[in-house]
Parts: sequence; C-alpha cells; structure tokens
Amino acid sequence: MRIYRNFKETFNEIARDLKEMGIRVKTKSVQDIQSEEGFNTFELQNYQYLVTDPKLEDIPVKDVEWREAEFLERISPKYLNPGKAWELRKEYWLPFLHHGVFSYTYNETMAWWIELVVNELKRDLNTRRAFIPIFSDGRDSYNLEENQRVPCSIGYFFYFRQGTLNITYLQRSSDFITHFSNDVWLAVKLLRHICPALVVFPGTFSHWLGSLHVFKKDVENVF
Repeated sequence: MRIYRNFKETFNEIARDLKEMGIRVKTKSVQDIQSEEGFNTFELQNYQYLVTDPKLEDIPVKDVEWREAEFLERISPKYLNPGKAWELRKEYWLPFLHHGVFSYTYNETMAWWIELVVNELKRDLNTRRAFIPIFSDGRDSYNLEENQRVPCSIGYFFYFRQGTLNITYLQRSSDFITHFSNDVWLAVKLLRHICPALVVFPGTFSHWLGSLHVFKKDVENVF
C-alpha cells in the first residue's frame, strides 16, 4: 500500500500509476448504459493507498456545489430519491433517472447507519464494528440481471486508533476523471461529520478500489 502525506501528492501519483501500470480493459456498460462496441478503459485493480493528513481543501476542486448538496442529502433522515442535488449536474445524472427516480441513492442506504455507527463508537471507541455498508443494504434491491445501477461504494469503516478516528473507504469501482475526487471528498467529509459527535480528531484516510480506471476518451486529461 502506498502512503502519502496529503492529497496533492496522492492525485499526482495516481495519475502517474494509471499511465504507467494501467491495463486496457473493455466493458459492456457504464452505470446502466449499454454499448455493443464497449467502453475502453485503462485500469488499476485492487489499488490501495493511505493519506496521513487528509484535508478537504487539498482535494482537487470539482463540482463544488453538487458535493455540498449531495452530502447534505446523504446524511438527511428524510427519504430522498431523487432529491435535488442531482439537478446541479443534470447533464450527467438525467440519463440515469427512470420513471422519476434513480435505481438507488446513498441517502436510502446510508443516513440511518450513521447514527448506529456513532452510537457504537460511543459504546466502545475501540470497536471494530463501526461500518456503514452501501453496496447491499439487505433489501435485495440490486438486480444485476436487469442491469440496474449499483453503488460504486462498498462501504465506510471507522476505527479509533492512536488518538484519532480513521476511515477506510472501500470501493468496487471509480472513474478517475468523472467521480474519483468527488468520491474521496464525500468520504473525508463523512469522517469530519462524525468526529464532533465523538469529540475526537480526524485521522488517516485509507482507500481500496477494486477498479480505478480512466476512459480512453479522457486519457489526455490524465496522461
């Protein structure tokens, strides 16, 4: 696992790793959009790294208004599908809106778990059970055969060690150009949201990705 001091180092090195070690992979779909010709990507598998000083302000600026609105919807106790945040990136999200709703929202699977995780950490600050699952919430709502969109995030693991609350973010997939910086920002924001409830300081950010990729059409923005 690679270890970085800050996100400025992280993003530069990840771009270099994609260029030097990414392998060519063609997939049949992106989210729930199908293509007979396929989508060409450069991909790193089982990629992981750790950032010792994960500051939000060091994460590349992208979709700032959407990030803030999306985070507030994710932690809202109200059921939100589709919510309003998507309208700030309507050109991207509109194709995934079917019959007025998305196949999932993070709000549906995430909001009520936050309180459970906070309570568990209050019960035992050194617990190993503080995990927010995203990919499957036990409702069998992700029908892969129908090619519905499924979450790119597997979940968020929180652990208090050496005087700080740390987070490990598990993802099955992330597009380095379109989503990666937003995914990272939202995860770090979640860590910083939980810390005050426990009166602790945020610590390290660890990230595991089954597939970190860039689409061929976007490689000039990376390479």
